[in-house]
Amino acid sequence: MDHKEVFAALQSVCSEVILALNGSVSNSSNVDATDRLKGVMKQIQEHGRAVEPLITGFTTVYHHYDLDAQTPGNGYRTLVKVVQSCVIHIIQKARYIASNCTGAFFRMDHNVVEIEAYCSALCQLRALLYLAQIILNDNAHGQLYSQDEGGLRERFVQEYISMHKACFYGRCLGFQFSPSLRPFLQTVVISMVSFGENYKKQQTGIGMAALSFFTSGKYVVDPELRGKEFERITQNLDMQFWKTFWNVTESGLFSSLTRIASSVAQVNVTLTVPAEGLSLPLASDPNLSVAVNPPVAHWGPGPVNVRLISHTLRQGQDSAELLALSRPEGPQFSLPGSSNRQTAPLSPCLVIHFHGGGFVAQTSKSHENYLKSWSKDLNVPILSVDYSLAPEAPFPRAL
Repeated sequence: MDHKEVFAALQSVCSEVILALNGSVSNSSNVDATDRLKGVMKQIQEHGRAVEPLITGFTTVYHHYDLDAQTPGNGYRTLVKVVQSCVIHIIQKARYIASNCTGAFFRMDHNVVEIEAYCSALCQLRALLYLAQIILNDNAHGQLYSQDEGGLRERFVQEYISMHKACFYGRCLGFQFSPSLRPFLQTVVISMVSFGENYKKQQTGIGMAALSFFTSGKYVVDPELRGKEFERITQNLDMQFWKTFWNVTESGLFSSLTRIASSVAQVNVTLTVPAEGLSLPLASDPNLSVAVNPPVAHWGPGPVNVRLISHTLRQGQDSAELLALSRPEGPQFSLPGSSNRQTAPLSPCLVIHFHGGGFVAQTSKSHENYLKSWSKDLNVPILSVDYSLAPEAPFPRAL
């Protein structure tokens, strides 16, 4: 749907809700909620009128900031998509309210809180659009990043810090993603805020995880509290918190549990690649090659740790040359017998994987579970890179 049609629908459905509420007969207990709902609808209309010309402006120029014609993606496009997703959610919610607000089973208070949350999200997105407009105007044409190291960056940070971001982690969490992702995102955020509440108590990582489990209930039933706590954590807790939280999955207990539930991989070996340059032939033209140099930032060349996972044992994966690179964790071969191994031929493909963790936490060990499944489903080996982590290894060492 064209963005002009989306915003026209927003104005129309908000008017429908206001009209329906004006014609409904509310009991005394619902009068305040009804007035709140009408007020929110008027606020949404005002936000929509202000946001639409900004979206129009971005849609006319954001293609200039794509990597190339075949890669239509950049931050301005993403912001426009997020705003449109928010507006579409409001339209869907408002249509439900307009159709059901006179019903006997309509939960007025619940729906008011829901639509207020999305109104807050739209308000903050409006502020982000104004901020993006400043960056667009101040930067050179086609440049995503400012060439000026001075005031623009500081102004951007100050403006961003002043925003109220809690609404994005409460009732509106994950509205811009597929519905199938939202339960997972809720689990992550609830786990994080519960863990943050107990952070710095005299507990081990597993102890904090267990304590967090018992305190997570209030964040499940109170999305607003969850959003406020998440905002507090992201603004006030230090880097060590993020390392501790994400590295809980590296503990022996969690690793054992995930390995029990995961697919069996015949090869799961951790390797240390020496600090030597590699010359790899191009698949399109074997006569040409590309050089891959070891990381050198900050303190010179160094080895790279990787994890090789393969559902099927393939030619060369149990060779002496490969096993000589194995790390202390040691190779893990799940084979029926070492004397009569059946090896598959070389794979035509190799998946290169870089684990999550924001360049500050986790290793490939945290991601074994789904990597084993990928290797099985794709029938290819996977090489997961254990890149260097900040702040011990500052940017750009990991890259």
